[in-house]
Amino acid sequence: MPRPKKAAAPNGKITKAQQIRDVAKTMGKKVRPKDIIAILAKDGVKVSSAQVSTTLRAAGYRRKRRGKKATGAATPVASNGLTLNALVAAKELIHKAGGVKAAEAAIQAMKKLG
Repeated sequence: MPRPKKAAAPNGKITKAQQIRDVAKTMGKKVRPKDIIAILAKDGVKVSSAQVSTTLRAAGYRRKRRGKKATGAATPVASNGLTLNALVAAKELIHKAGGVKAAEAAIQAMKKLG
């Protein structure tokens, strides 16, 4: 059997967290800490913005941030901006040209042409 939530402090009063949840419940979908603080201040209850935000998140009123979504076919990028595909293509060029010096000479010739 699940335990009931503690809504009252040891002295029998309703906790600030429970008051925040109660106010948030009456506000509907658009719940802002600023508004909750103002409503509770009218009742003489002083709460901080951090306390309201934390309580709202724990109560499920705030979405949690998610990490960046991974793309399906992302290619790793080296620190100099070259992708794995570019490096494989460079390796093939060096192999076809017959060595690094020959590939560099071919690249220099292409620069002159182009």
